[in-house]
Amino acid sequence: MKISKRKKILIGAVAATLAPFMAAHAGNILGITYYTIAETDKDGNQLGSGTFDNEVQSHLGPNGLPVLNTTAFGCVSNCFSPDGAPTDVLSTGEITYWSPALNNGGSGGTSDVTQTGTGSVTLPFNVPFDFFPPNGTGGSDFNGFQAAVLSGSLTNASDEVISFSIGADDMAFAYLDGTIVCDLGGVHPATTGTCVTPFTIAAGTHTLDVFFVDINAVQSGFSFDISTRDVVTTPPTSTGPTVPEPATLALFGLGLFGIGAARNRVAKKAS
Repeated sequence: MKISKRKKILIGAVAATLAPFMAAHAGNILGITYYTIAETDKDGNQLGSGTFDNEVQSHLGPNGLPVLNTTAFGCVSNCFSPDGAPTDVLSTGEITYWSPALNNGGSGGTSDVTQTGTGSVTLPFNVPFDFFPPNGTGGSDFNGFQAAVLSGSLTNASDEVISFSIGADDMAFAYLDGTIVCDLGGVHPATTGTCVTPFTIAAGTHTLDVFFVDINAVQSGFSFDISTRDVVTTPPTSTGPTVPEPATLALFGLGLFGIGAARNRVAKKAS
């Protein structure tokens, strides 16, 4: 079919208008690493129930893992203290559900965590129910608990207002450049987590790590998304959580101050 010159110009104009939007969203891909936690894990079906926004500290630990926010690991205010806190932690307070090598203290003993697969996913990631081992495709958690890490780089050409959303049964924590931006602790049915949103990030490339674990029988679900037009995410070149370099942390500028202030407001409301 012959297309008139006028129609060609119109099609070209529409394509040019949509191109930035489509390019940004087409690039919203993250890497995913899947883990299965054995039914024999000491935390399985043993943690306190409820939804908490203070279970982990604001920054990832030296091994790139979430750090338990209790007085034993340096917390001085708004500390996590219910009965049934995670016990699979290192001397640094890092929770080890996402590390076969470090689980059970990294002492060379038998690990209850097994890495079962890697891949890539397109945002929004939304499996609110039946996210069971192996790799989120199983029929139940009677053969182990599902854990996963979404990770990659988040790149924006200019300062950008960005929003995150997260949900899980049970825990999910999102970190941008090693600083928490979404916090959903506790053992509970599918629940929406608390995210510091929206806020401005400085132009550049940032690390993104999102940790999920189901550690209690019955159900399992995990959802995560980024709400923005001009930010592109890409999978990492290697699997597993990332630890930002000090120079990368500096890219936040005043954005980090905003995150801290918003987190304090959340803490005051909860107290």
